[in-house]
Amino acid sequence: MGLKHRIAVAAALMIGAAAITVSSHAQDKPAIDAAQKEEIRKIVKEYLLEQPEVLQEAIEILNQRMAEKTAKQQKAAMAEHLAPLYKDKTPFSYGDGKVTVVEFFDYNCPYCGKAFDDLGQLAQEDKDIRLVFVEFPILSKESLIASQAAIAASKQNKYWEFHQALMKHRGRKTEEIIFATAKEVGLDIEKLKADMKAPEVEEIIKKNRALADAMGVEATPYVFVGDEVIPGAPEDFKAQLQAAIGNVRNKGCSIC
Repeated sequence: MGLKHRIAVAAALMIGAAAITVSSHAQDKPAIDAAQKEEIRKIVKEYLLEQPEVLQEAIEILNQRMAEKTAKQQKAAMAEHLAPLYKDKTPFSYGDGKVTVVEFFDYNCPYCGKAFDDLGQLAQEDKDIRLVFVEFPILSKESLIASQAAIAASKQNKYWEFHQALMKHRGRKTEEIIFATAKEVGLDIEKLKADMKAPEVEEIIKKNRALADAMGVEATPYVFVGDEVIPGAPEDFKAQLQAAIGNVRNKGCSIC
C-alpha cells in the first residue's frame, strides 16, 4: 500500500468521524448535504496542514493494524495448511527429530544456497530436528527441471543426496549440471528422466505452489519453524533458526 493511499485512508477516517459529529448535531437532517461535506473537507484540510504529524501517527497505526491482521491470517493459514508438513512423513526431508523446519526454496536461488549451508550444518549439529523441503521452482525453467528431477530422485531413495549435492553447487543449475549431479550421486539417469514425466511429479509441484499461495509465500527461501516465520536469508539466519527451534522446545507449538 503506497503512502498516498495510506494518507487518503487516514483522511477518509477523519472525514467519516467529522460526518458523524455533524449528523449527531443536526437531528432534523439524517444525512449531510453537499455544503456540509465541503465544510468538513475544509476543516480536515486545515487541521492536517496545521498538524501534519497526525498523518504519520495515523499511518503508523494503520501499518500496525495491517501487520497484525496479516500475522493473524498467516497463523490461521499455517494451522490449516502447514500442520500436515510438520506431522506427516515425507520423502522430501532429512532427519527424524521432534522439531520440524520447513523450507520453501528454489534451486537457482543464491540465497537458498546460503540458507542451506546453515540448515545443513544445523542438521548435523542437532539430531533432534527434521528438515522438510518444499520444492517451489519460481525463478526459471531450469529451476523447474531441477525440482522435477529431485522429486523423481525420491523414487530411487536418493532425494536428500541429490538435493544436498545440487544446493552445494555454486552457480546456475543448468540442465547439464542437474543431470551431471544426478549421475554423481548414483542415480539411474534413464529411470530418473522417465520418472520426471510422471503425473504425480507435476501434481506435487502444483500442490506446493497452491500451498505457497495460501501461506503468502512469494519468494525464496522462506522458512517456518513452529509458529514462527523466517523470510529470506538474513545475516543471522542460523541464530534465528536456533532461537525458533528453542522456542518450540521450551514453549511448544500450537500447530505442530
